[in-house]
Amino acid sequence: MSELRALAFADVRSLVNGIAAIRRRPWRALLWTLWIAAILGLAWSRTTRHGPPARLHLGELAAQDFWICMTTAGFGIVLAFGAPHLTGFFASRAEALMLVRAPLPPSVVVGYLQLRTVGVALAQSFGRFAYIVLIAVPVQTGVPGLAREMLLLGAATLAIVSVLLPRALARGPWRTSCILAGTAIVALSVLPLLRDGLLLLVRTPAASALAERLPAWHPGLVFESVARGNLTPIGGAALVALVVGVAFAISARDAYPELYAISLARLEYRARLRGRTHPMFNVGARTRSAVHVPAALSGTLALVWLDTQTWSRRSSPVTTAVLAALSLSVGAGLALLLRTQESEVATTVVFVVLGNLMIAFASAAGVRLASDLRRPLFWLGGATLLGRLGAWTYASLWRDTILVLLVACGYVAVAHRWPTALVLVVVALGLLILTRAVGIAIFALLPGPLDQRGPAVALRLLVAYALVAPAVVPAIVIALLTRSTPAGALAGLLVGVAEAVVLLTFAAWRLAGRVDRLTTPA
Repeated sequence: MSELRALAFADVRSLVNGIAAIRRRPWRALLWTLWIAAILGLAWSRTTRHGPPARLHLGELAAQDFWICMTTAGFGIVLAFGAPHLTGFFASRAEALMLVRAPLPPSVVVGYLQLRTVGVALAQSFGRFAYIVLIAVPVQTGVPGLAREMLLLGAATLAIVSVLLPRALARGPWRTSCILAGTAIVALSVLPLLRDGLLLLVRTPAASALAERLPAWHPGLVFESVARGNLTPIGGAALVALVVGVAFAISARDAYPELYAISLARLEYRARLRGRTHPMFNVGARTRSAVHVPAALSGTLALVWLDTQTWSRRSSPVTTAVLAALSLSVGAGLALLLRTQESEVATTVVFVVLGNLMIAFASAAGVRLASDLRRPLFWLGGATLLGRLGAWTYASLWRDTILVLLVACGYVAVAHRWPTALVLVVVALGLLILTRAVGIAIFALLPGPLDQRGPAVALRLLVAYALVAPAVVPAIVIALLTRSTPAGALAGLLVGVAEAVVLLTFAAWRLAGRVDRLTTPA
């Protein structure tokens, strides 16, 4: 058992060193303290009772259905398709060789590494989504109820993480069964969301008639059931995780070669992201798999060229066609909402959801910057660090612009309203430009991997929302003065671009001379 003790010591010591690094920096320690205090304060505010429980209306039920259905759909997606780039077993080649050659029962090794994988995933999920989960829990829930709801979500996450490795080992009939079962779970998870959307957003006679044909049940009510003391859902999710884990431990005893191959594939994928060995990042490489960067391109243009070529090789024509069709459908759906009853409410809800998604995803752009800063290609040419950061941040903006234009085309094809489509395009581009710069600035402020999985998650969202206001206010003022909504949207875009320049300048100043001390996120 000395091998497992050494491995456990290394894992614990790595965590202790990360915490010690936070304690050595007073401002980082203060930020973590404020983040923990904010999480506890949010939990306290959500557990304070203000009277007897009120009956939930359709909007609250739909929000709770969303969380339960998306969690269930996540389990189904992993079961059906797997997650090869997220599935790892051994953390390094040295660890794999040590444990394979150790005189230990395979079930012990498999059990320990499975528990480690699950524990790390649960800790990272809590760090990234704690504040979102606390906002999503039902109102008027006491402390015991909140604890049971957290256990429910933790057990569901445990089940999703536990199925990663068994799904990667599935072959033959078992693999086919996983695909069929996962697809069925995803389809069943979508039905309640479809019914909620038809009743909440569309609200037409045809939509109501279609909704009546769908199953009239709300999976989100499991939140209230658990809060009142029903532990069956928690036990069910934990039982699924336990069965999957035991099945994996039994099936993986003779699968060391397969587990080693899976781990090597993940390690090589991480190495490619860090730019250490993959020929894609060797400028001028002539191998078949390399992305050749012309000698005339250097600095900022080389980064744009590399991003374009990498995307073209990773994206198949089918994927491109699906994204284009989905964008057109989103635009057509927005136009149809304007024709329904209470269209203003429905359209506002949709725009708020889409805007929040754009802010959440775009503001996380800086997470990958640490590994890219170590690529030789990033430093070729005589461009300034500000220019390189700008090129890296907005190299893929042309793809997002095309998707936004397709959404606008779908909207115009149904609604025939060009001014509204123009406002949609300008607002979307402004959000993308501003929130990406926010992600880079937050990374420059908190480049550590633990920070990026903790307070930086909430901080970049708060900063993104705070910086949207200075762009919105001039837009509203200009729109009122000129009585032109496109003019107001254009003013907001210009202010957003100016804020993005300021944020990128701050990031360049912050990172100048500190690149060698950055830690690459795992």
